Amino acid sequence: MGAPDGSVSMMRGERTTWLKLGGLGILLFLAAYGLLALESGQKGDKLPIRRTTYSARAGGYKGLYLWLQSLNIPIQRWEKTLGDLPSEASVLVMVEPELGPVTGELKALKQWVSDGGTFILIAKGPNLFSKNIGMELRPVFDKHHQHNSGETFLYQPGPYTQGIKTIHSGGHPGLNSSRPEIVVHIRSSWGGLLAVQEEGKGRVIALADPDLMSNESLRDGDHARLALNLLLAHRGEGSVLVDEYHHGYGRATSVLEHMVHSRALKPMVQGGLLLLIVLAAKGKRFGTPRPLMQEERRSSLEYVRAMAQLFQRARARVLALEAVIRWIEDEARKLLVYKDRTLQGKLLAARQRLDKQEIGERELLVSVRHLYLALDEARRKAVGTSRQ
Repeated sequence: MGAPDGSVSMMRGERTTWLKLGGLGILLFLAAYGLLALESGQKGDKLPIRRTTYSARAGGYKGLYLWLQSLNIPIQRWEKTLGDLPSEASVLVMVEPELGPVTGELKALKQWVSDGGTFILIAKGPNLFSKNIGMELRPVFDKHHQHNSGETFLYQPGPYTQGIKTIHSGGHPGLNSSRPEIVVHIRSSWGGLLAVQEEGKGRVIALADPDLMSNESLRDGDHARLALNLLLAHRGEGSVLVDEYHHGYGRATSVLEHMVHSRALKPMVQGGLLLLIVLAAKGKRFGTPRPLMQEERRSSLEYVRAMAQLFQRARARVLALEAVIRWIEDEARKLLVYKDRTLQGKLLAARQRLDKQEIGERELLVSVRHLYLALDEARRKAVGTSRQ
C-alpha cells in the first residue's frame, strides 16, 4: 500500500518542479522585454522617427490621418502588399518607407498607376521606390543652409500649388531626374520639393520633405492645404490608402517571425540559455516552498482605459474642428472676406461648440460643412462686388 503513496508524492514533486521552471521562464521573458523597454526609454529622442499613421509623436502622421477622417474623406491604412491594391482606390500614399518592396511589388505598383491610380511618395531619404519612378534625392550638405527658415520657394501654377503661399521647411533633399516628362511644381535653392510624372492614365507625385505634414508641422503655414491638394486633386470618387505595410505592419505572419525581427531577440536568447541551465538542475530545490497563488482582486483599470478612449475620441473631434476654424479664418483673411457677417456668425457658432468640449461626429460634419459654405458664399459675394 506504500508504493502508490510514494508514486503520488513523486508526481506532485515533479509537478511542483515544472511549475517553478515555468514561472522562472516567464520571469526571464518579462525581464528581457523590461530591459528592452528601459533601453528605449533611455534613448528618448535618439529613437528613429517613424512616419506612420499609428505614431502620435512629433514626426508621426496620426494627426493627418485623423484630420482627414474627420473631414469624411474615405481613407484607410493599407497593410498588405502592393500587388493586392483594390481597384476602387484612387490614391496611394507612402511616407518614408522603412522596408523595401517584396517580389513583384514594383511591377504591380506600376501597373496600378498606369490604370489610373495616383501614387504619392513622401520621402527624404533614398529608397527603391524613388529610384523605380526615376527620381533621385540629392541630400543637402550645407548645415547652415539646411536650417535657414527663411528659404524662398518657387511655385508652378496648378492644382497642387493652389492656395499655397507659405511653406516652413527646415531643409530637404533636392528632387532631380533625367526624365523630361517629370515636372517640378515647387522648387527652392535646395532643389526640387514637389515633382509630378504622368504614367499611363495615372501619375506619380513625389514630395521631398516628410516634415511638412507631420503631427508637429501640419498646422504651420499652408501645409494642411498642400496635403489636401495632393490627396484630393486626383481622388475622384475613389478612396485614399496610406501604406503601412512597408513600416512593418501586416508583414509578420507568425509570432516566430515577429520575434525574429524584434529587437528583443538577443535578450530572449540569453534568457533561454539561463532557462536551459535551470532545466539541467531539475530536481534540486531552489529555496523554501512558496505559498499557493491566490486570485488577485480585479482592479478598475479596464474602466479607466475605456473612459480614456472615449475622451481621446471626443478630444480628437475638438482638435479637428479647431483646426478647420483656424484654416477658415486664415483663408478668409487672405480673400479679404473675414468681416462677412454670415461667416462671422458661423465661426461664432463653431467656437461655442468648441467651448462645450463635447462634439459628436454629426455635429463636427455639420459645423465643417456650414463653415465651408459660408466661406464660399463670402468669396462669391466679394467676387460679384469687384465685378460690379
